[in-house]
Amino acid sequence: MKIAIGLLVLVVLLVGGVLALPFLVDLSKYQDQYKPQIEEALNRKIQLQEIRLTVWPRIGARVAGFSVLDDPAFSSDPFASLSSLDVGVKLMPLLSGKVEVEEITLHGPVITVIKNKNGVLNASTIGRKGVPVPEKPSRAPIPSTEGPLKLLALLAVDRVSVDGGKLTYRDLSSATPAEYVLQDLELLLRDVRLGQTPNLHVGTLVQPFNMPVKLDGTFGPLRETMDIDAINFQLGVGKTEFTMTGKAAGNDATINISSPLIHTANLPVALPLKQSVDIKDLRITAEVKGQEAKLNSLSFQLFGGEVKGQGKMIAGAEVPPFKGSVAIQGLQLGPALKAVAETPVSISGTAGADLSVQGKGFSMPDLTKTLEGTGHLAVKDGKIEGVNIIQEVADALKVAGISMGETKATAFSTIESDLAIKQGVINVQRLLMDSHDFQATGGGTIGFDQKLNLIVNLNLSQDMSQKISAASPVVKIAMKEGRLSLPLTITGTSQAPSYGVDVKGLTGKVQEQVKKKVEEAVGGLLKGTTKPEDLKKEGQELLKGLFGR
Repeated sequence: MKIAIGLLVLVVLLVGGVLALPFLVDLSKYQDQYKPQIEEALNRKIQLQEIRLTVWPRIGARVAGFSVLDDPAFSSDPFASLSSLDVGVKLMPLLSGKVEVEEITLHGPVITVIKNKNGVLNASTIGRKGVPVPEKPSRAPIPSTEGPLKLLALLAVDRVSVDGGKLTYRDLSSATPAEYVLQDLELLLRDVRLGQTPNLHVGTLVQPFNMPVKLDGTFGPLRETMDIDAINFQLGVGKTEFTMTGKAAGNDATINISSPLIHTANLPVALPLKQSVDIKDLRITAEVKGQEAKLNSLSFQLFGGEVKGQGKMIAGAEVPPFKGSVAIQGLQLGPALKAVAETPVSISGTAGADLSVQGKGFSMPDLTKTLEGTGHLAVKDGKIEGVNIIQEVADALKVAGISMGETKATAFSTIESDLAIKQGVINVQRLLMDSHDFQATGGGTIGFDQKLNLIVNLNLSQDMSQKISAASPVVKIAMKEGRLSLPLTITGTSQAPSYGVDVKGLTGKVQEQVKKKVEEAVGGLLKGTTKPEDLKKEGQELLKGLFGR
């Protein structure tokens, strides 16, 4: 009985001693030893309220009120802070003198990333002691393979979690400052140890889009070099699901992304579209090698057709250079144009195109200045809604009283053209358009500002030539082999095009015909095959044909 009571007292003393350890052991005294080293490594001042030993629910330590202050050049507020950090260790290895971390939990972390007016991030000065903040962005540094993940892997952590986090990105470099927030951030990382394949879960709400985002999957196995043989993630952005696979080695990585269906109305990014669009069977294969990002292949289905592309970009520059190509087959042009813009003139038909471009930057001023490219466009079996080209010709010639078919449409079998892009202008070369009533050839320019300057030569069909020449004898002299050829100009803008007949060109053709007939008449007089009376009669007929009287 005495032995049992003694053992009970011993157990009570031991339990009491263990429970009293957090109050008896003061870990804060180690702050003076480690705080300067952490500040030296981060090049930032840090603050913490206390460090305490914990025994429940597991043995470990708790750091309360931890903050990393921001670079004074950006803000006087903390760059990162958290209400508390809990580190739990395994009991049995601890009894044998070995520390194995079982769980790390960050409660309420808050991180604020700021890009200043010069386009420099406050995170860029972490660990850069004595280096002044650059006045403008430079090439982005290649990410180091050393980092928190490697440290956790070396510690062999079973579980890392973030509870109630918040990440704010504040962009002050644009004319209109913008702010984006990842709120209610949760993270769970399991099996972070060398040789293992960690499991990752991330969930957050992206503001101001109010868009839920989640990421689930695995990556690994982890190595000391931090090379990753396999990446397998499922990414959810709102109602859109993506599958992501790939691998990473050093500063190089390859990534494959696919999605069965993307409804643009569900994306957090505002696209320049008048109506939502469905992108089907998206497939992307890309790789990163140091500063170079290469799009090996891109394919998706859009408006009943297939789009394929490839390209590459050098990251880190203030105005990143890029080059690429795109091929389109079987795209239904009518719905595509309606989704992009509402214009008084629209074109339907089945479109195909090949285009190769290169340039620097992605803003409209940069593209206007640097974008260059060449390509070919073809549209089959379509209709131009909103304009009847023959009617526009008749109006320009002041022809009235004849029927031109549909008053506001022009059907065609083919539209083809070569394209060249330079300094904000699309040069339309070797334009060909086949229609039942005419064939058109020509070219001109279309500006990025939507200004039009096109000249096409209309070769009308015999039936249409007879109709117009009968109603306007002044153009009859321009007929050749029973067909009328008219120079048509298209100016104005794509929103409000203007059509006209090049009277100067038409007059030149009339002059050529008159000159030819005069030469024939003079030649006949000299040879004696034409009499003066016959010449007079032919001249009268010529004038009658020109002026209709």
